[in-house]
Amino acid sequence: MSEDPDASAIAPSPSGRLLCGGCAPHDACRLGVEIADARDDVVRFEVVCPRSWHGGPGVAHGGWTAAVFDDVLSVVALRVEPRLVTKSLAVSYLRPVPVERPVQVLARIDRHVGRQWEVSAEMTLAGTALATGRAELRTRHPHHFARHEAWLARQTLSPNGSHAES
Repeated sequence: MSEDPDASAIAPSPSGRLLCGGCAPHDACRLGVEIADARDDVVRFEVVCPRSWHGGPGVAHGGWTAAVFDDVLSVVALRVEPRLVTKSLAVSYLRPVPVERPVQVLARIDRHVGRQWEVSAEMTLAGTALATGRAELRTRHPHHFARHEAWLARQTLSPNGSHAES
């Protein structure tokens, strides 16, 4: 790899968005997430599930919902700390999320001590809760990505197709 992966930090895109590495080159969130309003430790998002993410007739795939929570829960803290990774994510699905219809997500920082962040969010439509999410985030150590690359380089493919550390 030619650039130092640990030097990377999430910074606003040319249009001012905080986007993941997969979305940043396109300056648009592939999940349909947009910040609507931001105040201190609380961020309100408008989110529209693209039809390509449907799981059932007219409803979002649960994986899309989980990905949205991972994104918004990170963004609320990325506004303060640009070098975060998700340690854990929990999603509670309360009602189906419609595709191609704007829903609101309110995310907040609940607790921040040292490298540890606890964040939560609720996804709603017309005031009705559709899902909730909670995550533990960590400010990543220097060399986080370099350690991962070194570990991955030690992995070999066994004859049966599974991976084994060499």
